[in-house]
Amino acid sequence: MTKLLVQEGKSAAMMNMKKGFSLAEVLVVVVILGVLASLIIPRFTGQSERAVVAEAVSMLSAIRQAEESYNLGNGSYTNNLTSLDIVIPGGTKFSYVVDGSGNGTATRLSGIYFNNTITLAITGTWGGTHPFKPTN
Repeated sequence: MTKLLVQEGKSAAMMNMKKGFSLAEVLVVVVILGVLASLIIPRFTGQSERAVVAEAVSMLSAIRQAEESYNLGNGSYTNNLTSLDIVIPGGTKFSYVVDGSGNGTATRLSGIYFNNTITLAITGTWGGTHPFKPTN
């Protein structure tokens, strides 16, 4: 049997070695994956919130148009969303209000940006406290 091992170029010591990874090698891989994740994950966490904000921006634009239509028909703006010809979809992550001056506000109902607002003035100016609100 020794002749066979020598012919294949393997020693008896190499045959006794166990196959697998050492703890140090595994730890290095885990650290590398952790560093990569810390660089990639923050880029994607804001994307879902931007999508939610896009919904709110779309609704506020529709509310503003409905306020203009209401003003043309009644000579004033309303402070009641139900007076407007608009449907707020269920399951939205924002609550919507109008102030009677033609301004609409969306307030975040949950999540990390809870109670942050996005406002759209009748003049078309965006405001509020939400970090992803549109810029003017």
